[in-house]
Amino acid sequence: MDGFHMIVDGVLFTDRIMAQRACQEAENIQYVRSKLDMKNPKMVLEMYHRLLAEHVFQTVVGLMYLKELQNYLLTSQELVGEELEPIELPESLKGQALQEETIEWYAQHLEETKQRERAAGFMKRRAEEKAQQSQKHLRLSLMLSLFLFLVAAGMGVISMTSSHPNIINYENKLINKYETWETDLENREQSLKEQQKELGGTY
Repeated sequence: MDGFHMIVDGVLFTDRIMAQRACQEAENIQYVRSKLDMKNPKMVLEMYHRLLAEHVFQTVVGLMYLKELQNYLLTSQELVGEELEPIELPESLKGQALQEETIEWYAQHLEETKQRERAAGFMKRRAEEKAQQSQKHLRLSLMLSLFLFLVAAGMGVISMTSSHPNIINYENKLINKYETWETDLENREQSLKEQQKELGGTY
């Protein structure tokens, strides 16, 4: 023991060779993440089996990533009934006890992952509920606006066709009434003139 220790992705390594492998695996994981479409379960499944078959990961860092992919595949609705190959412990880890810190970190990591998944599910449900409420409010507002428009249009039609004077047609009604009076007076005046002519008088 030379007192060597190194932390890679939260995992403490006391073996220099294993730490170097873990660093390489961490880089490989970043590369896979950049290429893998997590919205495509079938693509993830293919990559999962390929990583297992080629024994790409030999340290706890790589095993944790494989477990992450496995959890994703187990919860995918598109892959219900699909048989997943188990993660086999690499030869480099067989016959030796994992460090206590690693086991604790592993358990904590799993719990944190579950908590994040639960929180994401809760937030998704809340967002869906808010979207549904917004749609209901929008429909209600549209229906109310349409109702008010129809009421206003109906009042306008009634006002324009009503025989009684009102604010909208008051001026037109008065003008028509005065024109009728003027015509009536002219007719009466003409009638008087004709009567006077018959009597021989002047107007």
